[in-house]
This record gives sequence, structure tokens and C-alpha cells, in this order.
Amino acid sequence: MNPHVSQLKKDGFCLVESAIPMDTIEQFKHDFYPLFEDKKTQFRSQFKDRSKYSANHDINRWNMLLPSNSVLLSSGFYASPEIMSVLRGVFDTPFALTFFSSDIASPGSTYQTIHQDGNDFAIALNVPLVDSTRKNGSTQIFPGTHRVSNEASFSTAPNEFTDQEVEERAAKLTPLHLDVKCGDLTLRDLRLIHRGTPNHSAVDRPYLSSIYLPSPEDAAPTFETIEAGLAAFAEFKQRAFPTGRADLIDFANSFGRLVMGYSHSDRVQRPIPKQVSDALNEDARYVLRFAKFEDAKLNARIRRDGQTSAPLAEQIALARKEFNTLYQWDEEHAYDQALNHMIKSLGEDEEEE
Repeated sequence: MNPHVSQLKKDGFCLVESAIPMDTIEQFKHDFYPLFEDKKTQFRSQFKDRSKYSANHDINRWNMLLPSNSVLLSSGFYASPEIMSVLRGVFDTPFALTFFSSDIASPGSTYQTIHQDGNDFAIALNVPLVDSTRKNGSTQIFPGTHRVSNEASFSTAPNEFTDQEVEERAAKLTPLHLDVKCGDLTLRDLRLIHRGTPNHSAVDRPYLSSIYLPSPEDAAPTFETIEAGLAAFAEFKQRAFPTGRADLIDFANSFGRLVMGYSHSDRVQRPIPKQVSDALNEDARYVLRFAKFEDAKLNARIRRDGQTSAPLAEQIALARKEFNTLYQWDEEHAYDQALNHMIKSLGEDEEEE
């Protein structure tokens, strides 16, 4: 068995050294940093008091979706033979690249809460654009915690740990700092318990981040339905951010992730240009098959009709009602109830499929 597959199944992560040439990393940096500066400007413009929020994800931490018309996507790094070999070794169904984004720990970021990124099996790919160290905020992980116990074998079934159980389990274990050199990459099971650590340096620590989810069926909502969901997401953000209310902002962001989860791709509002898709190899086109392409032949691979769109359409209507209620009602349990219902509904729809 591929040693990286063995480690990923056993420990919940693997490190692939010197996986990306340094000249490619320099090209990534050339495209990435101007995009990041634009992101910060756009984010802070949403607030009357621009000092109210330091970043869009936790204290001095950023998430940013990456464009489809740059070397970041056209390079196809996320579907290299080495990466695909590992992914095929751990997924037991077809899979797709659903999120193509980045995570940045800026100076002054603090410890995150110890957490899982989700109870369901999925794989995250991280590519550092600078050396990731304890000084600038390398990720702290708890090896083996993607499995239900140290004795359990690897499984792609969900592990239903509560937040309290995650913290209790981590408290009994010794964490590992995942220090990664520029040019290396890591693959991590999203169920693995981990947290971001403080960036004590004077510069940003950016990761390129891709997330692969199981996608057994080549079927998804129509682009029109997805775009309606994304329009609702944009509306929620536009109304939520000026209030400064964390409950509204979290609801909006959670709904955005739900729409992209139903879509199996975050590339609907970021269509992939034909000159980019023409340059991609078959593995890259495979993992991106749920994206919206300028090449109509590539779009035709996915079934999109009223039946595949109905569950998302129902969630959009429900979310609009719940957001409006929450917008007018400031009690904390209203947000929790709405968010829990949304998450439960998504899980039920996936089970039905």
C-alpha cells in the first residue's frame, strides 16, 4: 500500500515533502498576494467601524476562495498523480474537489478552539506558500482522532463526537505541530481533531486549501438553483455584516457552505474559462466535474434537473424565513435552533441519496 495512504488512514494526515517545485510556488505567490489584499479591502468596507472585525474567520484569520482564471487553478496541483493516488486509496466512492480556497493566519492570530472541521469523512489539502512553523502558526493536530478510538480501524463513516467530547478526547492526548516547509503539502482527514495556533511573526502564513468530498452520483442542482442560493447568501451577508452580530454572520456563512455542499463545487460563480479547462489533465477535470465550465461539453457530464434541484430550493426558502426571523429576534437560542435544523436537513438529504 502507498505509505501516504497508510499514514492518512492510521494518523489522519500525511506529509508529502517537496511535492511542488519552488518556481511554481513563486507563481502562486505572484497571483495570491494581490488577491488577498483585495479581499481584505472588500471585507473591511462592509463595516462602518472598519476596526470592528480584524478578519473574516476568527481572530486575525482569513478564508478566501481562489479564482478560476489564474495559475492557482490552471496549474492542476490539486490533481497531481501523487495526490490522486492517495485520494483514490482513502475514498471508497467517487469524490470531487468542492472547495478551492485558502486559509491565512495573520500576525496576531490566536489559538483556535480545539475542533473537527466536520463529523463526516472528507479530505483537506494544504499547500503552504511560506514555511509553516510554530512561530507563524503551524497547525496543531491530534493524530488518530479521525477514528472513533485508538483501537478502531479506519472507516469513512461519520464519527458523531460533540464539541465537549472533542475537547475531552484531546485533553488526554499529546498534540503534534504540523510544521511544513514551502513546497511540501499535507493531506488531512476533516474529522481529525486540530486547531490553529498563534502567528507570532510579522508576516502572514498562507495556505492554499482544497477540500475533497465524497460525490457518488454525477447529479447536482441546476446552475440557476445554485445561483439563487448564492444570491440569498450574498443578501444575508450584506444585511448581517453591518450589524456586527456574530449570530447573523455565522448563519450567513453556514448557509453559504450549505449551498456549496449541495452544489459539490464552489465554482458556479467562478466559472472555469475554456482556455483553463483545455489545459487541465483528465484527473483535474474529474475532481472539478461539478464546476461550471465555459466549455458546454464538460457541463454535460452532470445531470441537473428539477428533481436534483428540489432539496436545495427548499433549503433556500427555509433559510430566508429563518434569517428574517433571526434578524428581528436577538435571542441566542433562535440562531442555534435554525442552524441545527439546517445541518440536520442536509444530513437527511445525503442519507436519502
